[in-house]
Amino acid sequence: MDKRIMGMLGAALLFVGMFLPVFSMPTIDDITYFQNGRFDRIIVLSASVFAMYFALARNSKGLVATGAMSLVFAGYSFIDMYLQVRDMKASIRTESVDYEFEGSIETILNTIELQWGWYVIAAGVVLILLAGFMSDAPNRKISG
Repeated sequence: MDKRIMGMLGAALLFVGMFLPVFSMPTIDDITYFQNGRFDRIIVLSASVFAMYFALARNSKGLVATGAMSLVFAGYSFIDMYLQVRDMKASIRTESVDYEFEGSIETILNTIELQWGWYVIAAGVVLILLAGFMSDAPNRKISG
């Protein structure tokens, strides 16, 4: 696959992935990565736009920089959200002293989870980084 196409595809996946569900809970709608507009999410959104530019310009250093920046900030957000979900489930389990609804609470807790938007974001970051590390030399077939 061409470096430019791979970088553009990665940038597009990263951009779109920011507006896909990354967290779900039965009492509220799905939450997207960009929904609360924290500073780190604005950086990842900007990095996806810059990655598209760098892919079109075939700028390897720019692709690596934007891919690394996206990896760091999206990775931090993923770990932070994962730990928050884990802690929330643990606190609900310890605070629910009414054993009459114990089965219902476990059912509800099993529906609180991270969603598939993270896979799209991760695929975008990986493609941007791969495009950044690809060589600019065209593939040549050796005929013999």
